[in-house]
Amino acid sequence: MAGAALKEKTRIDEKTDAIINAARSTFLSKGFDAASMDQIALVAGVSKRTVYNRFRSKEELFGAAIEETCRHLLPVDTSDIEATLPPRELILALSREFVKGVLAPEALSLRRIAAFEAERTPSIGRNYLKHGPQWMVNQTTPILERIAAKGSLSIDDAEAALWRLGALITEPLHTRMLLGDTPDDLDAAIEEQVTTGVDAFFLIFAKK
Repeated sequence: MAGAALKEKTRIDEKTDAIINAARSTFLSKGFDAASMDQIALVAGVSKRTVYNRFRSKEELFGAAIEETCRHLLPVDTSDIEATLPPRELILALSREFVKGVLAPEALSLRRIAAFEAERTPSIGRNYLKHGPQWMVNQTTPILERIAAKGSLSIDDAEAALWRLGALITEPLHTRMLLGDTPDDLDAAIEEQVTTGVDAFFLIFAKK
């Protein structure tokens, strides 16, 4: 009986994953407004009823697609690298992977979609913020708190510090690429942006 229940749960999870993946590809190809739940169900290979059983609206599904994209920017388990890397190297490593992720073509396209739709429907912009940047901050705040607890950084508000770090390691490169100005050597540009950003972060929050 237990085995049957596990198989059913796995099947349900696989359907949810298929719906989210189909939603992401549909939003990317058609934009938010032109995408429909019927199209998403067709791409996912499930019924429209199955989609609505898991997601109440297209907006909720858009949030799920954003969050799933963000999940791929974080290591599955940071305990090993936290134990082996010193604070600056750990923040550098995590920042490097994060910036590579947010500058990926798919992530940039989803950001453009959210920004465009937010002018007409502010709730879509808030949904992107909740399931994208704010979700990332929520997931990484405990990591920064543990780093600060080791004594190398003086941070009273880890969440606010992470927003500051995010700006330091992405700008102006992120804005340039959102507007179509991609550097000839993107890897070198990312490395320079991340390194200088993390250096600035440690200057701001270094324990006096």
